[in-house]
Formats: sequence, structure tokens, C-alpha cells
Amino acid sequence: MKGRILVLDKKLILLAILVTCILMSAPLIAVQAEEAAVPSGDVERTGLREDIDGLLERRAELGLKNLEPQSVFLIKKGEQAYKQKREKEAIKLFEQARELSPDLPLSYLYLAKAHFSLSPKKLYKASGYLLGAWRALLNNFWWSFQTAGMFILSLFISLHVSVIIFLVVLMTSKLSLYVHDIIEDKRKILLLIAPVLFALFGPIFGVIGFILPFWVYLKEKEKIVLYSAVGISFIIILMFPVFSSFTGASQDRTLRSVIKINEGIFTGESQEISTTRDDYEALFSRALELKRRGRYDEAISIYNELLKIKSDARVYNNLANCYVGLGRYDTASGYYNQALESAEMASASYNLSQLYREVFDFSDAEEYYDRAVRADARKVALYSSIKGMSVNRFVMDETLENRELWSLAFKWYPYYSSSVSLGRMQSFTGRGASIFLLVILMAVLHVYKSKVSRWAYRCRRCGEIYCSACEKRISHEDVCLTCFKTLVQVSELGPKERVERILEIQHYRDDKNQRLKLLTAILPGSGHIYYGRTVYGFVTLAVFIFFLMSTVFWISMPLPASMEQTASFFRLVSAGGLVLTYGFAVIRVMRRVPKKWH
Repeated sequence: MKGRILVLDKKLILLAILVTCILMSAPLIAVQAEEAAVPSGDVERTGLREDIDGLLERRAELGLKNLEPQSVFLIKKGEQAYKQKREKEAIKLFEQARELSPDLPLSYLYLAKAHFSLSPKKLYKASGYLLGAWRALLNNFWWSFQTAGMFILSLFISLHVSVIIFLVVLMTSKLSLYVHDIIEDKRKILLLIAPVLFALFGPIFGVIGFILPFWVYLKEKEKIVLYSAVGISFIIILMFPVFSSFTGASQDRTLRSVIKINEGIFTGESQEISTTRDDYEALFSRALELKRRGRYDEAISIYNELLKIKSDARVYNNLANCYVGLGRYDTASGYYNQALESAEMASASYNLSQLYREVFDFSDAEEYYDRAVRADARKVALYSSIKGMSVNRFVMDETLENRELWSLAFKWYPYYSSSVSLGRMQSFTGRGASIFLLVILMAVLHVYKSKVSRWAYRCRRCGEIYCSACEKRISHEDVCLTCFKTLVQVSELGPKERVERILEIQHYRDDKNQRLKLLTAILPGSGHIYYGRTVYGFVTLAVFIFFLMSTVFWISMPLPASMEQTASFFRLVSAGGLVLTYGFAVIRVMRRVPKKWH
């Protein structure tokens, strides 16, 4: 706003820089609630301001809060103006889009972009828009729900895939040891029955069961990572219902209508709440929509049914609003008082003050208005800004809160469809049985480890395999006796044998480095896992798969039209993370291989 003086201290500047740097790399970029200091210019002469005023009036008359199609239209026009270097006009259009839909983060994105600069004043302003965007995101169910859904799905699916790849690569690296032991003892081939049997319960059990024949060959760090991987599998199994909720909730028209009604969103689609649904939230939302349309008797009937289920201050308030629409102020007053007896509500107090003003009882009107301000001054300011003579503006309704809408999505869709459930893709059993099988598998591994007394080793210097059965053994730190004598006990071997052994060690080292680079180029992290750097390899692999899954989900998952442009930004960030992770892993290995590996 013109003439406003911004007082900045060092902490505010640092905070602004921090918030801007973090949130400019994600779509949570937004607007401060002050108006852009730009002249009206050509924008006002087009008559667009008058159109916005008319839309704001229409929005208030219908009891709505957000007109998304109109805001998206203005944002697109503003984007065109911004590309053509008409920045003042673009900012004005973005501001009007924000005014029409205060809970739409998209307008905040463009306002923050338009104001972003390294100057302290503009940086402070841009960071204010970012904070406003965060609030908008929290107030917009679909944006917060689907953004969180994409993140959680990408995270857990990437961990799931990473665990499977980790197990496959790790076991492949031990395959030659197992083959050596089979040659020494043919009975050990029977251990391959385990993964076949466990695979009958689902692919994830087949992969984890594949560990059994190779368990004795794992080093301590590999076992720690493996235990962590199995723990992740436990979490994934427990989280399958959450995955199903995220994928299923967005496809249900009734839930979408419930969300739009309670958040006051107009998207251009008709509201459809199935009459077969008798959930408390669905009935509450249907009555709210009927009241907004002026069908008071139908709304009253539903609210009375809800009161038979439980006493709810919000229902009393909204029921009273219906009676205000019918002109029955005395009845309405009684229900408002019942609402206030149940809970101290700004809406009920404000609505009572409106009724008393209507009958010229100004002292009681002031008393209840002050009471409303004490309960929630922010809501009262909002009510006062949109008040008018229609019922949707004269008295204010109560709606379901955002946290209740989240609970509703998970309550309605704990399992979306067994035929497409992510859980059924990996486990053919229920959650309880799956966890029981994992516990049994870990117990079998522990018993197997205690019973096996002989197994093969690989010398980390020359790569040759030794075991007690063939009367060869590892001497010191996974180094065979010959290599130990060659590198430490110099006097034990003649010069010729020592040189030959050193050349063999160098050849194996070069061979190992080439395979490491090839595996890393195919899949970052896999080479490190194959050669025993399991922690670094698993983390690199998991990060790479996360960005890959994030890119796939943001491309393939259905999204509201208003999220499309921000989804494009997310795709760009995910793809960028994918390229950076791959490039960092490959370049690091191609430049040099640490000596401690050899």
C-alpha cells in the first residue's frame, strides 16, 4: 500500500532471505495481504474493476469465498501481461485474482514472482507473500491434501522400491559366495525354496525371503541397513491405507462437493452429494448447501436429524440461520442462544447482534457484537466486510474445519479399491498377516545364522573366494593370507611371487572400478551397494528414486485445474532433483574412487 513504511531489522531481512530461498523452490509461494502499490492505468479504463466488484457481490450473495475459474482466468491474463513486460498491469490482475479467491495459492505464486528482488524492501514484500501463500495452502483442502499426498506417496513408494533394489543388488553381490558353498555342500541349494514359498504371500515377501541363503555372507553394516530396510517394509505395510486414501479420495464426487461447500469454493461444477450417504459430515454439508440456495425447510429437516445424533453448536447456529431466512426471528434467537450455551462462538454472537439491530435493540446488539469480537476478532472482521441484506450475508454459517475434512477423507477411504490397492500389488495378505510373516522371516534368519558354522569369504584385495571347507581362510580384515604376506609380511614371499600378486591385486582393483562406474551410470547407488558401501549407496538410491517417483506422480496423478501450473513447477523441481542426484553420483564416481575402497 502506498506510503506504507516498512521497518526492517537484521533478523527480518535474514528471515525473508531464508524463507524466500526455501519456498521459491516449491509451489508454496504467495501473497501478503496488502495491496500492490501500482496506479490503475489502463486496467481500470477497461472496466475490469467494475466486473470484479460485480463478481465479489455475486460471491457474497451465494455465501461463497472463492471463485476459482474467474481467478485462474485473471492469472492467465496477468501471466501474459508479465511476459510482455507490463508488470504493473500483471500485478493488478494477480491482486484481483487473489481478491476473488483468497484461498487459491496460485495467485500468490505469481505475486511473489513479480515482487521478487534482491532489494530489502521488495524481498520483505515477497517473503510476506510467501507467508500468505502458506496460509492459503492450509486453508485450501485440495491443495494441502494433494501436495501432501504427492510427497508422502513419492517418499514411501521410493523407499519401497529402494528396499527391493537394495536387496536384489546386495544378494547379487553375494551370489558367487553362495555358489561356492553349494559346490562344497549340495544341500545348501535347498535354501532357495525359502524365497519361492514366501513369494506365495506376495512379491515383497519373495524378495525379502531371498535374503535367507545369503544372510551369513553379510557384514555388520550391511545387516544394519538390512534391518532398517525391513523396518521400512513394516512402515510401508502400515501406510498402505494412507496411500489408498490419497489416491481414492480425489476421485469421489461426493467428497469433492463436501469440500467445496465447506470451503465456499466455486469451480464451475455442480455440487453432488449422494442422497444415499448418511454420514454426519455429508448431511451437514447438504443442509448447508440447501440453506445457501434458499431451500430453508429442507435444510431445517436435515439439521433436526443431525441434532438427534448429537448436540452440536454449529448445527444450532446454522439452523437458526434457516429460520432467519424464513423471517422467524424469535425461533432463530432461541437456537442462537442454544448454540452459545454449547460453545462460545463468534458466529452465533455476531448473528444475534444482527437480529437485535434489525429490531432496533442496539444495546443488546452492541453487547453481542463485543462478545463476538472477544471470541474471534478475525472472523468478525470477515463477517463485517461481506454483510448485506441477503440471508447468506446477513447472518454467518458455521462450516466443517480443514482438519475435519482431512479426517473425513481418511475415514471414507481407508481402502479405496482392493483391485487397485497399492497394498495388494505387493502383499496378498492383510496387514496383520503381513507383519506376522515379516516377524517369522526375521526369526528364521536369526536361527539360520546361529546354526551355520562354515561359509565362504571373498578377499577384498584380490577378489578370490576362500572357505574352511577347501582349507583356505581369511587372515586379517577380509584379506587372504597371500595378499597379507604380499602387502605386510614382505619377507614371506619371493620378489617374483610378490610382484605377480601385486599385479593381480591391481587388475582386480581396476576391474572393480570399471564395474562400479558402469553400475552407477545405470542406477546411482547400486554400485556402492554392490561393493559394500551400503549406507551411502542406499541413501543415494533412495533420493534418486524419490525424485523419479515425484516426477511420475506429478505427471500422472489427476489434479484440479487450478493446480496445473503449480504442478508444472513441481514437475520441473522433481526433474531437476532427478538430474542433479544422478549427475552428482556419476561425476563423483567418474572423477575418482576413494582409496579406502581398495
